Amino acid sequence: MTDEQATADKVRKERSPSFPFISLKRAVERAQEMAEAHRRSPSRLPTVGETWGYGAKSSGLLQTVAAMKAFGLIEDMGGGNDRRIQVSDLAWRILHDARPNAKEQAIREAAVKPRLIAEYAGQWIPERPSDSHCLSELQLDRGFTADAAKLFLRVFDETVSFANLKEGDSLSPSFQQETSGMEATPETGFSPLAEMFRRSAPAVATVPPPTLQTLSQPFTMQFGPGRISGAFNIEFQDDVDQMIQMVSAMKVFLKKREDAAN
Repeated sequence: MTDEQATADKVRKERSPSFPFISLKRAVERAQEMAEAHRRSPSRLPTVGETWGYGAKSSGLLQTVAAMKAFGLIEDMGGGNDRRIQVSDLAWRILHDARPNAKEQAIREAAVKPRLIAEYAGQWIPERPSDSHCLSELQLDRGFTADAAKLFLRVFDETVSFANLKEGDSLSPSFQQETSGMEATPETGFSPLAEMFRRSAPAVATVPPPTLQTLSQPFTMQFGPGRISGAFNIEFQDDVDQMIQMVSAMKVFLKKREDAAN
């Protein structure tokens, strides 16, 4: 067991907030290994574990699967002995889409799928506070243990670097144009940053989602230009968490405009 896996085991037992225990770069490498061995065929966990060098019941296998699910790189089906996983559409785009900027957009989309990474991307990009500041915030405000906070910060930094999230202008060719009047709701299945990357990526064939009229809408939000507005009908805690995530993800863009205006 590696030091990273041992830390992840300790984090899990101490019940710190959930986050991927490996960075996006490592998760993409695992997706590449999985794709080379199994293409897009649904495969049982022990079989995929062999591909990655893990035992069928090892914690490293389960932690890797959980991390890749958090980044949207695998799809999970079945349960128990019938549980199978396969490379997702998003991972396949990262690995094989050769159209201009498509791979980069898909990587950025994956980077902000985990809720905590998306939330802190909104707060800590482009200039992350000092390590001591971030570790204190994670432990005192979010309930992280010391080990979990250090691991999260490492995963966050490596993911931000791999996805080039610090280059704010590269997140969207024209932020005001793309987000003006854009409605974002939890039904999209994407964090707000991931939704913007998905919308600006080259089109790929997908199954049309259900219309918004057929879905309940605990809240709606309008982004831009230069402001956020919305209508709220909050009923569940998850609705609040998603709303906070969306607002946090917008802070970096609003700040960049304010800085440019000053």
